[in-house]
Amino acid sequence: MVAELEKDERVAELVGRLLADLGRLSDELTAEIMSGEHVYGERALLDEERLRAVVRDNLRTLLTTLQGGPATLDAPRAAGRLKAEHGIPLAALLHAYRTAGRFVWDRLRALTDDEEIAATLLPIASGLWAAIDSYSSAAADAYRTVVEVHARRDTTARGAMFATLLDGRVGTSAGAWDIVRVLGLDRQGPFLVVCAEGHDATEPLPGAAVRLRAAGVGSAWMSQINAEVGLLALSNESALTAAVDALMDGVLSRVGVSRPFASPVNAATAWREAQLAVQCLPPGTTGSHLYGSSPIALLATASPDAAAEMAEAVLGPLRAQPEAEQSMLLETLRAWFTAGGSTARAAALLHCHRNTVLYRLNRITELTGRRPAEAESAAELYLALHIVRMGLAARGA
Repeated sequence: MVAELEKDERVAELVGRLLADLGRLSDELTAEIMSGEHVYGERALLDEERLRAVVRDNLRTLLTTLQGGPATLDAPRAAGRLKAEHGIPLAALLHAYRTAGRFVWDRLRALTDDEEIAATLLPIASGLWAAIDSYSSAAADAYRTVVEVHARRDTTARGAMFATLLDGRVGTSAGAWDIVRVLGLDRQGPFLVVCAEGHDATEPLPGAAVRLRAAGVGSAWMSQINAEVGLLALSNESALTAAVDALMDGVLSRVGVSRPFASPVNAATAWREAQLAVQCLPPGTTGSHLYGSSPIALLATASPDAAAEMAEAVLGPLRAQPEAEQSMLLETLRAWFTAGGSTARAAALLHCHRNTVLYRLNRITELTGRRPAEAESAAELYLALHIVRMGLAARGA
């Protein structure tokens, strides 16, 4: 027991001698850390004076703990926060603590002879490295917390700027280009706005940013209620097809794509185009639609109330029929238009006799007062059918 007490007193004495020389030791350890990690030498990140203060606080805390004083993690936590704030890599932070552990061990060894190392120092080696491990973990946790806060803050700021671009509040062309730069996109353009319909927690375009990058297309994304919005920067006009192909790989919803535009100041108009393009696809389907590629669909979605009224005026009596009959007649009408007005080809599409197609077309004429073979009536029937397919018309009885 007496020997153990004497040993503890000897350890306390050795550590006390290091504490008494804390200033010089802090300078030496700071220099060693800076020479081992070049990032500390970049004054824009963390200057030597601030690093020396961090080293001094951590060294004092470590030595006090080894001497039997209270264990506290305030110093390593402060170090982790400071280095995260100044952009010092996490690996460099952890390397500094390993360097500190070796530094303290070497200085303790320098104060003892070989016999005393075995008898006195080796028993406290595990305590030294346990403290270093504890300090490293505390510093790393504090570091990651700061990084996560910054990431959330940056994401929020980027999202706010993106929203400003889409809703037209950016004001000037110069301001729009500044936002594009912050979003990390090619400042040359042309650009596209993409709107992907989302449902609940489903990601409508999983992995889209990675696929686009592989296709040479930069993108920035923002989540909205039931939608995912993307701003795409193309390398040139011909990259449009590659961008759409990359988007469609694994798509889980309806996707609307604006027309290409040269300046980001026009993003608000493109955002409206992408929203309308989504509505040009029938509900419940998947795929993409480029704004303007179907004038009839665009006409219907641009004025949904008028479209619903038009469909009701043309197909109302037909859609008032029992479900089975109205579905059969609408499918026949669709097949007839797809077949270019050929009853024979329509019959092949429907897997029925040509006379059956003629009978159904006559029934459509009877209910709607419009003959599919007449130009004006055909135009009205075709548009009304398209409106029904897009889900813009009230459902019949």
